[in-house]
Amino acid sequence: MTLGEKLKKARINKNFTQEYLAEVLNVSQKTYSNFENDKSKPDFHQVEDIAKVLEVSVLDFLSGDNITVNQNNNEVAIAQNYATINVSEKLIEQYEQRLKDKDAEIAYLKQLLDKK
Repeated sequence: MTLGEKLKKARINKNFTQEYLAEVLNVSQKTYSNFENDKSKPDFHQVEDIAKVLEVSVLDFLSGDNITVNQNNNEVAIAQNYATINVSEKLIEQYEQRLKDKDAEIAYLKQLLDKK
């Protein structure tokens, strides 16, 4: 199952429209449609935002053929047998860069606090 198919399945499961998710992500409906149709790929932070809104694990979008959906705080496995996680190097790099940026921001804020 492709990332786009997983996005669509999770969105439909929550009864959300493409327009709603596009608005949440601050992208056009056409851009979001391209994600679901595998014409383009969302950035890692967008995948994180989509997963949060749809109450789905980010790893489910980036791995195997499974999607785990949270319904009323109960996780329901839609598929069995997890496949090996195949996360692209670009997504890993984006995630690691976000972590570095957050660490730098924390260090800066600590420095400001120490000046007081």
